[in-house]
Amino acid sequence: MTGIGPVEPYHPDEADGPHQDTPSDLLWSKSSRAGTRWAALPRTRRRLVQALIIAAAATGTVLTLRPTPATHAAPDLSPWPATVTTLRYKGRGTTPASYRFEVDVARGSPVTVHQVGAGLPELGATTTPQLPLTVRAGTPRLITVRISVYKCAALPPALDLPHLDLLLSNRTAQQQQSFLFGGTYPHDLWTDLRTTCFPNPASTAPTSPDQDTPRDLTRR
Repeated sequence: MTGIGPVEPYHPDEADGPHQDTPSDLLWSKSSRAGTRWAALPRTRRRLVQALIIAAAATGTVLTLRPTPATHAAPDLSPWPATVTTLRYKGRGTTPASYRFEVDVARGSPVTVHQVGAGLPELGATTTPQLPLTVRAGTPRLITVRISVYKCAALPPALDLPHLDLLLSNRTAQQQQSFLFGGTYPHDLWTDLRTTCFPNPASTAPTSPDQDTPRDLTRR
């Protein structure tokens, strides 16, 4: 059974005439009885009901027209390139004065290596493959750095912590990062520098104090 409002009793055998219904709170119906009941309501109650209907309609209109809150894009949480990039020494290269390094990105967006410096103004560096080089997280790349000498006379007496300067970038920032090395790389680099600039072990002076052009390191 479907319908709106309470079920009304039916008394076909009553001799006293039609049954008088008790007024109800029904406000809308498609039957003709609703109009009769509405007219029977006191004037003050009809005004109150009308005011409530108008207020409810106005509230619904405001809610319908209210703009949907704009969704803000999630902030970019990618780490800075220097915090996720590691440079590991992997040994000598296949050519003289060349050294292999592994560039590893731990997480985040890909990191691009734009420049590699030898760490000292007296030294120059070239790389294979050529830069820029993009490294994705979880996919390390090998680069070979070839070191050349500009002025032997300006070299320090020893290389305790040689370093490489890398210019790195990802979608968050661009940074200059220095990577210090201990152990095998300082030994290999200083061996080549000493062979090139100080061939006589008894002499502490370089053989070419005024040399301004890059000089390749050689191994003996």
